[in-house]
Amino acid sequence: PIHEDYSVSKLAETFQQEIVRIHGTPSAIVSDRDPSFMSRFWKGPEMIEVTNEKLAVTKEKLKEARTRQKSYADKHRRSTEFQPGDR
Repeated sequence: PIHEDYSVSKLAETFQQEIVRIHGTPSAIVSDRDPSFMSRFWKGPEMIEVTNEKLAVTKEKLKEARTRQKSYADKHRRSTEFQPGDR
């Protein structure tokens, strides 16, 4: 916590002394108003929706393939009975 009466220069000095000392110099400072941030931010929900649609299609295709393979295996399965001592 800092005092409310800190000036901007005092705040910058404190930041430099304490935060940078502990965590190192920030590699990037991203503003939440930055145009590149905002463009990616608003594309997020759309990207999630597209990904969910692709996932649903993929699950459906996997289900169809599983059903097809099971049907094929069931058709070609023979019933075999074993007796004690069979090898």
